Amino acid sequence: MFVTGKGGVGKTTVAAGLALAAAEADGEAVYVEFGDGASGRRVLRNRPSGLECVVIDPSRAVVKAAASVFGSAMLAKVALDNFAMRPLIRAAPAIRELGVLELARQVVEEHPGKRVVFDMPATGHSVAWLKVARQGRELTGRGPVHDLCARLEDELVSPRHASIVVVTLPERLVLWETLSLCDTVEKEVGLSVDRLVVNRVPRALPAGALDDTLSLSKSSGPIGEAARELAALLSIRDAIREQVMQALDDTVHRYGEARGGDTGLTLLPLAARDPTAVAAADWLRSAGAA
Repeated sequence: MFVTGKGGVGKTTVAAGLALAAAEADGEAVYVEFGDGASGRRVLRNRPSGLECVVIDPSRAVVKAAASVFGSAMLAKVALDNFAMRPLIRAAPAIRELGVLELARQVVEEHPGKRVVFDMPATGHSVAWLKVARQGRELTGRGPVHDLCARLEDELVSPRHASIVVVTLPERLVLWETLSLCDTVEKEVGLSVDRLVVNRVPRALPAGALDDTLSLSKSSGPIGEAARELAALLSIRDAIREQVMQALDDTVHRYGEARGGDTGLTLLPLAARDPTAVAAADWLRSAGAA
């Protein structure tokens, strides 16, 4: 499962929540983060023993992944990890992306039968990573690199094995950009988006809350004054939610109609503080997304 989206939308929290929910349901799961692992450690401080966390460092991915091409980790290190090759590798993003994907494939291979959740980089990088295997296979007619790309396509990013979760925010512009990302993933990667998670959606007011507060606001004295202030705040909150739901209707639902089916839409509530992975897992389960 690949979880992606723009930066700052809560992608890591959702990915960690999905991994945690899978571990609790199945007994075991794997959460994979790219980079230094700091974000995963932050949201999964008290993870259960059945949830394994794996960190893939893109800067070291090429040398580590090339062992399968060279037939030996030692030969790969000698050939690639030297002062002459490092600048060339840094200048060729596709090579790094293939290395990252190969390490991701190895994680899946090493954990058969377990749900593996990949916390992908922000939008642009994730799309580039997901489509590089197809591009590499088409550009190389044969040889080790061609075989590597074909293996990645077959075992990692094929519809038989991979699912895509996209996380976004309930803002009209962000939603449009996210739906453009979904189209790109489907057309250029060949994978459909299985679930669209809209994060930080304002909760609906309890039934009758605004009407009751407006009634109290007609009272005199401190109670009436407090009720009038509260009614103003509730009215603003209710208006914001209405705008959010209208934006969802205008964008996501139309996108679902254009696809001829369900978008897998999941709404997660706006919280007073950044939610933990446990809270995210609970929300996702209650929404039927985990």
